[in-house]
Amino acid sequence: MNGTRRRWIRAGLGVGVGLALGGAGPARAADLVVAQVAPFSGPLAVNGEANYLGAKAYFDQVNAQGGVQGNRIRFVREDDQYQPAETVRLVRLVAERDRPVAFVNLLGSANVAALLQDRTLDRVGIPAVGVTPGSESLRTPGSPLMFHLQAGDRLQIEAILKNLANVGLSRVGVVYQDIPFGRNGLNYIEEQAGPRQLQVVAKVALPPGADDARDAVARLRGQGAQTFLMILAPNSGAAFVRDLRAVGDRTPVYGLSYVSAQSVVAKAGPEGALGVALAQVTPNPNSPTTGLIRDFQTAMRDFAPKGTELNTMTLAGYLAARVTVEGLRRSSLPLKPENLEAAVRRLRLDLGGYTVDFASGDNVGSRQVALSVIDRSGNLRY
Repeated sequence: MNGTRRRWIRAGLGVGVGLALGGAGPARAADLVVAQVAPFSGPLAVNGEANYLGAKAYFDQVNAQGGVQGNRIRFVREDDQYQPAETVRLVRLVAERDRPVAFVNLLGSANVAALLQDRTLDRVGIPAVGVTPGSESLRTPGSPLMFHLQAGDRLQIEAILKNLANVGLSRVGVVYQDIPFGRNGLNYIEEQAGPRQLQVVAKVALPPGADDARDAVARLRGQGAQTFLMILAPNSGAAFVRDLRAVGDRTPVYGLSYVSAQSVVAKAGPEGALGVALAQVTPNPNSPTTGLIRDFQTAMRDFAPKGTELNTMTLAGYLAARVTVEGLRRSSLPLKPENLEAAVRRLRLDLGGYTVDFASGDNVGSRQVALSVIDRSGNLRY
């Protein structure tokens, strides 16, 4: 029996003794703790905060409706500053201090890789629901305690390469982050280019967290690329578009789902962002044409701070919270990490236009991918 499970047993004994001695008054169920360790400062702070706001809106909605199996959810957070060593330290700290039933919204290629190398989740015995990015190196073999809610990078890259082949853009320049997520993406592009009659004519790496892409732009231009494909983190992707358009280059740009339309518009302006194509692994958060998005918009309207943007990052946070709660609702008692893990592993959910299926036997719940384009108003068109 590992240390975490012993602590859960001790905690349960403590509650039992307290009830036996307390005697007077009705028993009150303990809060269920869910935790998010993520960057709330540094280059991915916008993403970490957006994930948090989407998740918190749903948890607050659930609490307003009576909680889960009589328990309220207490959502705690810690800032890892996008530092992998801090991610490992804080996950261990929160596991010991707060005894959460789950972590949600793990964020950052190097951060998740550090958790896998340390086997942190296995050590603490607590599942994590929602992991970004979707690099195959973080999924295979990954950890049985990490539940991935969106399609991975390979499926996103395949959708982009298929589109490039269909529209006749065969000469590709690649700009990638010099971290596992970026390097793995580049390798997969090079592996798939030949069979699709595409050619990688240039490739340039950006350092982790880079916000200045001028050198990369200079090195990519003049190589005969008909399009640029970004395997970049959110802030770096937006910076690349900004610096490319700043020199008057209108070469078509494609990117993965981690780069948000809002970040591109903020850095490059509406004209610079126009036409940038981004893979998407969730439905359009601003289009209430599915049950999932109507539910999401209702939760954000009623429980998120006024002015919170409805975007793919808040939607990802909402999804992680919703799947966690669905697992808790189906979990056997007592509500503890190992019972939640077993319940999530049995989930097959139709959330209204978006299916999450872990019951088929692996830890990837969705393989849905679409392509979107930023329009003149700065919104995504799917």
